[in-house]
Amino acid sequence: MKKFLAVICSLAVLAGGIAMFAGCNSKTPIGFDIELAQAVADKIGVKLRCEEINWDTKEAELENHSIDMAWNGFTYTEARDEGYTDEDGNKIGGLDFSNLYMRNRQVAVVKKENAEKYSTLEAMKNAPSFTAESGSAGFTTIQEVFGKTPTGVVRQVNVFTEVTAGTSEIGVIDAVMAGYYITAETGAYHDSLAVVQIEGVEEEYYAIGFREGSNLPAAFNNILAGLVEDGTMERIAEKYGLQDVIMPENFTDYDANYAYPTDGDYQELINDGEMVLGYTIFAPMAYFE
Repeated sequence: MKKFLAVICSLAVLAGGIAMFAGCNSKTPIGFDIELAQAVADKIGVKLRCEEINWDTKEAELENHSIDMAWNGFTYTEARDEGYTDEDGNKIGGLDFSNLYMRNRQVAVVKKENAEKYSTLEAMKNAPSFTAESGSAGFTTIQEVFGKTPTGVVRQVNVFTEVTAGTSEIGVIDAVMAGYYITAETGAYHDSLAVVQIEGVEEEYYAIGFREGSNLPAAFNNILAGLVEDGTMERIAEKYGLQDVIMPENFTDYDANYAYPTDGDYQELINDGEMVLGYTIFAPMAYFE
């Protein structure tokens, strides 16, 4: 059983496809990652429970078995895969990952009237202040590309309010999120903020993060391959306008006779009857309407 489980919430799937926990006073978020995770949970035959976490402590949440996976536009890096030591000598990372399932890159967010001012990398480097979600790829980009120490916020979505208020001049977030909130004509910040590409920043990829040594990655890869084969992944991607950035080519080896584990983390899901997904608010991957 999960260490922090105090109340077992029953899961009801509504006609519209949004899951709600009976007796839990709150519904699950919606979004691409949430719907795909629900499809995986359905295949395993367990309930899906979504826990909002501090993204900066996702490794500890996994290690403590508070969550089974970090699945929320989680950028794969070799450092997160192999592990690294922070400035205090603490080992961070050392996770195991699913196959890569979506393309992304880091972009800068500025006030619309500052878009021209910060149109070059050199100009961005001279900005007085930066912000990004703590523990995110955006936070690392600010450190490595701009050589600055950003103000860390708890949620990536808080970057918008920081920049809008002028508390920070430049925010760095995922292009997938920027497209939803700013680039899209219906985006909440379409009229006030602008997206500026960061010169030299390479394409990155999302994957599901698991505890090191977990037997879930291989099992999930096979389940996801089945969801590619039957069209589920593409259908969900089209619903959220992400059909051009998903990577179904990484899930082409579905095995209908795959022998799922009878021990380890996979069996723990079966015994608990649920899988616990750690996320932060991040449209269109996991958010509330």
